[in-house]
Amino acid sequence: MTADFVSAKPTPDLAFISQHLFTAILWVNDELSITWLNAQAEQLLAISSGRLLNQSILTLLAPDELTLKESPNIDNSDGDEQIRPLTERFNQAQHYQQPFIDHDHLINTPLNGHSPLSVDYSVTPVVYQQRSYFIIEMWGKDRQSRISEEQRQQQQYSVARHMLRSVAHEIKNPLAGIRGAAQLLQRQFIKFSDTSIVNSKPATLNSNFPAVINNVNSVLNPLSNANNDLQKTASKLRSYTDIIISETDRLTQLIGQFLGPSQLPNWQTLNIHEPLEHVLALIIHQYPRVTLQRDYDLSLPELCADKDQLIQVFLNLINNACESMTEFEQVLQQNASTELSHLPSNITPLSTNGNYGSYQPKLHIQTRVVFQHTIGGQQHKQVLQVTITDNGSGIDPALIRQIFFPMVTSRATGTGLGLSIVQDIISRHHGMIDVSSNQSQNPNYSRQNNHNNYHNNTNSQTCFTLYLPFRQPIIDA
Repeated sequence: MTADFVSAKPTPDLAFISQHLFTAILWVNDELSITWLNAQAEQLLAISSGRLLNQSILTLLAPDELTLKESPNIDNSDGDEQIRPLTERFNQAQHYQQPFIDHDHLINTPLNGHSPLSVDYSVTPVVYQQRSYFIIEMWGKDRQSRISEEQRQQQQYSVARHMLRSVAHEIKNPLAGIRGAAQLLQRQFIKFSDTSIVNSKPATLNSNFPAVINNVNSVLNPLSNANNDLQKTASKLRSYTDIIISETDRLTQLIGQFLGPSQLPNWQTLNIHEPLEHVLALIIHQYPRVTLQRDYDLSLPELCADKDQLIQVFLNLINNACESMTEFEQVLQQNASTELSHLPSNITPLSTNGNYGSYQPKLHIQTRVVFQHTIGGQQHKQVLQVTITDNGSGIDPALIRQIFFPMVTSRATGTGLGLSIVQDIISRHHGMIDVSSNQSQNPNYSRQNNHNNYHNNTNSQTCFTLYLPFRQPIIDA
């Protein structure tokens, strides 16, 4: 009787479990065709399941062997079959039921636009419903390296900002004392100046005593001249105190920028396109030459963030991008004018319309959802990705790793604080920011094969990528 009420334990749905693993998994039949893959495999390979299903696994792992397999032998006079090492390893694994692992394998396939990807992968032969299959697990080397590099950089940024804040606090307190002392000194000069003016006025005497008046004036004139000199000195000293006060105010403001936002984020639910469009409305009219390209994913879920702080982030990034492109265009035009002035009279340039070649400043902004992304050791099922790309002069490779540190800038007029503030705000939102850039070479003239060609190399690009979780972790008060 009791046995009738004992129910069997439910068997877990392995396909459901596989979809929630961090490891990319592909299910391959004995003909080496991909018959199933999980979401992480799509994310790692940047290829949709619709394009991968029924494709040969050799398309990913050994495209050369797939070409040999599909092409007839050109020369088979010796009777030897063409050697296909990976195909043979699959056959051996199936025959002996022995898994194998390959490290640092480079995937380069037209399915993902020939974007190179370094992976480690394992192949495990199995028998399922009396048919042979292979379970292939993949781990992205690039992803692991990226996570390690991001964690290392984040630690460096945290240490640098902590040190900077400590120094800023030590400087801020004496500045307040200096300003207060300068204000007290200035008040004393004003009081002294007013007293001197009062004392310099002669007493009113009766006009019936001209001799007495003459004697008094003879005594007061030297005193009046001395008071005038003292007033000039006091006025000059007051100008010095004005300089001290204005400079301490400037340094105090600079220290405030070092310290970053003083208040915690005001969490609110918002659409990421609201702060973006707000900043674009403020900035884009200042740069009429810049072409704006929007690539928004309007189906994005709402984000939990501080709207004002995100506005500050986008304001810094977009303004930097526009200034970089404007300065780059000015440099190109100056170089063009210089080169044109040195051209021999028998050379006709391709462009003499005042603009350097066909350069057009372009600002590209893209919003997307990224799945299974790791930020600071925390794995997120989905995060927001905002990409801001410009075709300015680019960032010096020597500075690219330190660009988010305070006082580091690649622009002559930059303060080196904007990107540091951006990094700090993004960290407060438990996100991350990444930058990639290829720097343009200086424009020049090229003379080859007795032909004079006027050309430029303006294929530079700088890309800032922000990753933000859609939900913020609960912080106990």
